[in-house]
Amino acid sequence: MKKEFSFYEFVGILVPSVTLLFFTELIIELVYGKIIIDFSKIGDSIIFLIIAYGFGHILHAIGNFYENIFWKIYGGMPTMWLLKKNRFNETLFDDEQTEKISRKIYDKFGQKVGKDYGRDVYNWLSVKEGITEKRIDIFNANYSLFRGLTMSFYILTILILYFIGWKLAFIPFALGILANVRMVRFAKNYAKELFRTFQTLNM
Repeated sequence: MKKEFSFYEFVGILVPSVTLLFFTELIIELVYGKIIIDFSKIGDSIIFLIIAYGFGHILHAIGNFYENIFWKIYGGMPTMWLLKKNRFNETLFDDEQTEKISRKIYDKFGQKVGKDYGRDVYNWLSVKEGITEKRIDIFNANYSLFRGLTMSFYILTILILYFIGWKLAFIPFALGILANVRMVRFAKNYAKELFRTFQTLNM
């Protein structure tokens, strides 16, 4: 548990907020010639990390709002693609494997049209000691990391557009798209690993 907490807290939360605040500091220094945080001083650096940690939670709150809109456009979160295709006609598995997994899910949790069984399956697996910590939680933590980085780069794009101009704004925008692509990839990996693990375990 301690290792998982450390990974999520210091990677999933801190890295995106440090990225955003650090480059925001550079923009302010470039535009106004003022240095807000002197990273050569230990005290300033510690204060910066404390602020970044708190701001990281705000950043992920924005990320929660963003992902709700994003996955609606996509046709639902990947855990829903087990039973129906998304708007891009994607599924998690082939028909045979989907049938095996869905039948086992229905036997365990009952059948309900349009239900996302991701949370039910995860909660069931989490009571099996060490099962989710091996790979499932790692995929989830990486998803959280890249969701935060996506928000950081998109916000930086807006700041650079406003304070500097469009010529440099394409850099964080491109990085934001790449982070968004990685976010989707880890969401898919999470869903696949979740259902595969459930399917291979004895009830």
